[in-house]
Amino acid sequence: MQPNNLTALDFEDIKSSIKSYLRTRTEFTDYDFDGSALSYLIDTLAYNTYYTSFNANMALNEAFLPSSSVRDNIVKIAKLLNYTPKSIICSKACLQLSVQTVLNNGFYPSSVTLNKGPVATGGNYVWNLVEDTNVEVNPSTGVALFDNLEIYEGTLIDYSYLVNTFAKQKYIIQSENADISTLTVRVKPNETATTSDLYSRVENITNLEEDTRVYFISETDDMRYQIRFGDDSIGRSVKDGEVINLRYMVTSGAEANGVQTFAFIGTIRDSNGATYSPSIVDTTVKAKSQLGDSAESVESIKYYAPRYYSAQYRAVTAQDYEVITKNIYDNAAAVVAYGGDSLNPPVYGKVYVVIKTKTGSNLNDQTKKNLSSQLRKYAMASIDAVITDPDDIYINPRIYVNYDTGCGSNTSQIKSDISNAIVDWGTQTKINNFNSSFSTQSFERAIELSNKCITDVATQISLLKYINPNTNQTNTYCISTGSQIYNSAPSQDAGDSTECKKEPVILSGPFRTADRPGIDQQFEDDGYGNLRSFYNTGNRKIYTNESAGTVNYTTGEICFGPINIIGTGGNIADADSISVSDTTTGVGEVIDPDNLPTGLQIPVLIIPSNSSVIPATTPGTIINVISPEISVTPIGTQFPSTIPLNSLTPAVFNVTPELLDIPTIDNSGSLNTSSCFT
Repeated sequence: MQPNNLTALDFEDIKSSIKSYLRTRTEFTDYDFDGSALSYLIDTLAYNTYYTSFNANMALNEAFLPSSSVRDNIVKIAKLLNYTPKSIICSKACLQLSVQTVLNNGFYPSSVTLNKGPVATGGNYVWNLVEDTNVEVNPSTGVALFDNLEIYEGTLIDYSYLVNTFAKQKYIIQSENADISTLTVRVKPNETATTSDLYSRVENITNLEEDTRVYFISETDDMRYQIRFGDDSIGRSVKDGEVINLRYMVTSGAEANGVQTFAFIGTIRDSNGATYSPSIVDTTVKAKSQLGDSAESVESIKYYAPRYYSAQYRAVTAQDYEVITKNIYDNAAAVVAYGGDSLNPPVYGKVYVVIKTKTGSNLNDQTKKNLSSQLRKYAMASIDAVITDPDDIYINPRIYVNYDTGCGSNTSQIKSDISNAIVDWGTQTKINNFNSSFSTQSFERAIELSNKCITDVATQISLLKYINPNTNQTNTYCISTGSQIYNSAPSQDAGDSTECKKEPVILSGPFRTADRPGIDQQFEDDGYGNLRSFYNTGNRKIYTNESAGTVNYTTGEICFGPINIIGTGGNIADADSISVSDTTTGVGEVIDPDNLPTGLQIPVLIIPSNSSVIPATTPGTIINVISPEISVTPIGTQFPSTIPLNSLTPAVFNVTPELLDIPTIDNSGSLNTSSCFT
């Protein structure tokens, strides 16, 4: 008789199945399986069966992408889908070097060259130039200027293979910390040759000829990459005796981000052969180190590999545009795409691609144009890709907590626990990414669980949006919350009597207009769907325009204008630096200009009608959470029942608000306002 339960894979179930089988045999009719020595043999059989079934199950799981867990196995499956995982990425910084050259027979040299290799130190790291850089010398001043010089953290490696077609060679990049984006592949005809051919990396073989100089790359075991060449049918093959030169950076990745101070150590030589000491080179840091990243995670490989395969180098669906954009633009931390037909009113023949960059800055016009041109090669029919910036909406929470004073925690500990819990909540919900929404219930639940002494939690939520005006132009500017705005207006039957006036639920930061260039104005709503601008004199509001715009409390759309804005209040967005005491608590801390908003921005604070769920305004909206104000009081203290309408103070957000440091799937890098990186 065979065991009657082949689906029982648990140890106890297997053991019970073996006992049931043995009891059917006449030889073991009178045996006590639990008390005799035979129980040890049964245990051994059960363990052996259990381990065998477990190993078989794990081996089968590793054969499929969704269930596999070992990176090497995941990479092998992704390779069948023609997907190459991204390698570790160097952190890079941007410098400007100025060199005063010397006269030779009354003339300055025509040019100077900065040699590749180590050129700077900073933050306990060495920073390199991957190629020799040559600039012309100003013939009148003798100054040579290396501007927007990108330097990479790590070690520049040169590695060579001598081709032997009679051996089974594999051309492996030896380090697992190699940045493949810095890889250059050259092939020389022999070891003594001084010239070489540059080979280009390709993924699509459709346009390759038999003599095209290309190579293919894939990840192999232990996070190392393998180079392959053509076969003289699809791409040129390497020949016996040729030399393959590989040059690449080995890097620490994201660990080197954030370095702001550098010391020049490079070698500069002019066209006359003179060399210059590092001590005479004037070094200016134009952008601190950023964009360093770790190798692609297994979760990311599992997500992108099947989607990249389904795109087949064609952009047909919106998801195709997302995957292809992520692949061709390394600075993209997250991408979302949607068809213009989903807009209101619809725009046909266009797909909108929204990119959240690792640097935190918006793309400039030239980068957008270049990406659109690259995507056009993948597009089907006459679809045009429009690259746009994310539509940021900021959640501004105030947290009120009661706690049990006899529980053992003090207010400082509780505030710290709440802050940590909110960051964990943000990481789990991926709140600072596309396709997210803010849930007050889950937000408050995370706070309640952060410390056992917390007895009650209440939150007050307001929304922050920015208007980005074009100076010296008369325009109307519209923003939207994507949800209803709190409507404080009384019933229409109440008329316009003074008793019916309500405090505003919308309040802007200061701005200056062409007709009143010396006055800081603001706008607010009147409770009836209108915006009105005003300025303060003493404790009085002087209204300058009772019809400065409109509000739709149902849709959340706010339109301000037409108006000619020439600056923000005090022109702070144009200042080199600003003291916080001008806009906030009077502490007097000086803000780094790099942390100011780009261009002119007018903050607008809004009270939502329903704060339980704040949805994204558009598919390209990113919801950011501002570091909250936390009030911790003993049990029995009464919470404010509503948001004080007159407590809206958007002026404090004239500098970039401090956001929760919530990590994304990709490394978010550092804020960048330099023209070096896009």
